[in-house]
Amino acid sequence: MKVAIVSIGDELMNGFTVNSNASWIAKKINSFSRLDIAEILTLYDDVDEIENKVKNLLNNNYAFIFLTGGLGPTHDDVTKKALKKIFNSKIVLNKHYYGRLLKFFKKRGYTNIAHLRDQAEILDCSTPIPNKHGTALGMYIKSDDTKIFILPGVPNEMKSMLQDEILPNFIELEFKKKINQITYLTTGITETRLSDQLSDIIESNKSKFKISFLPSYFGVKVRVCSAFNNEKKEDFNNICATIMTDIDKFCYGLDDDRIEEVVCDLLIKKQLSISLAESCTGGLMSKKITDIPGSSACYNGSIIAYSNIVKEKQLLVPKAILRTHGAVSSEVALIMADNIKKIFDSDIGVSITGISGPGGGTDSKPVGLVYIAIIYKDEKIVKEFNLINNRKIHREISAHIGFNMLRLFLNKK
Repeated sequence: MKVAIVSIGDELMNGFTVNSNASWIAKKINSFSRLDIAEILTLYDDVDEIENKVKNLLNNNYAFIFLTGGLGPTHDDVTKKALKKIFNSKIVLNKHYYGRLLKFFKKRGYTNIAHLRDQAEILDCSTPIPNKHGTALGMYIKSDDTKIFILPGVPNEMKSMLQDEILPNFIELEFKKKINQITYLTTGITETRLSDQLSDIIESNKSKFKISFLPSYFGVKVRVCSAFNNEKKEDFNNICATIMTDIDKFCYGLDDDRIEEVVCDLLIKKQLSISLAESCTGGLMSKKITDIPGSSACYNGSIIAYSNIVKEKQLLVPKAILRTHGAVSSEVALIMADNIKKIFDSDIGVSITGISGPGGGTDSKPVGLVYIAIIYKDEKIVKEFNLINNRKIHREISAHIGFNMLRLFLNKK
């Protein structure tokens, strides 16, 4: 059954805002059997364009249409006006919801509340969809065999409405989740090498399963799904087990796992604490760890030693070592890791020092060079990497590699 996603907003068309809503909805809907994303549209805040495009979808036998955006109180929020024309309907006030909004905002001392009426208005041919995280009501409209959901463009509002209202009340009642689908998250291995390593498995199973490779700067996702979603679960489990045997060393998780969460879970499971000394990453590893609820069970703290003064004064790196080997060196990385471990009384010390650019590189130490060190008891690991010459990506990849080094290290403990 066909599904369409329509995102509305000048800011999307002009490139000022990334259309994350469409990809998020598509991913959620694609997890159900018999539902296929047939079209994704992005439209300007233009009544005529919205009317024409949505009418075209309604004439082409779509089972579901998801519209996001254009429900705000400003002059350029025109989605309701376009839908009013399509369905020859009236815009009416949901008095109960309007009363709740007024009570909520007046209680908190707000006086500029004229816009709230617009947020509580819906088409008379629609059913309201509650919004727990914002003010604009969503709408559900049934047009012949097509179910249409109109949602705010604010991501957290849209996501809550889809997860709490639409999926349980409209999708999950009729459609089953795809069971024969999984994504392996790998790092430290190229797409070409993975393809070569899995070539026999791909060839012998191509009539039953589709295996896709999705590369990025941080690794390669290997997606395995049933060609028709009717293969036996046993066959799916067998191919998954075979693939995992071949790529186990490089696979850090499945589906939506994040490498920092995998590392945090390993640290907590093994009852080990960690502290970080970061230079070129500017605290990025620390941020990613502290984004995780419960990370205080394994994370003691960090020092962002961006300058040599901080390396020398806070991390006690000898001035002679800095002068002789330079701040970006294996020698300095090891001292940073060792001393951060001691300063925070942690089981494990980790350090990163590198050149993210665009300046600062030399012939012997080019932009992109980074050293990452790990120290645990008497064990010392330090590795050199020459990464992409792009400041933002270099920092992200460096942090990712740091977590992967930790993962590989902890898996041996």
